[in-house]
Amino acid sequence: MVVTVTTVQHTVTPFYNGAKEMQEAYMRLYGFDYKKACCSANDFDFRKLD
Repeated sequence: MVVTVTTVQHTVTPFYNGAKEMQEAYMRLYGFDYKKACCSANDFDFRKLD
């Protein structure tokens, strides 16, 4: 599963605020509940798009 998120603040990682944007994107696109799955930053590979 792949999602592209835009963060509110310029940051190095999308996990700075509890991955709020990622949680919303995964739920909207795949119906995947990030919190129920007990996911952490180590479960994801991410790359910064500039």
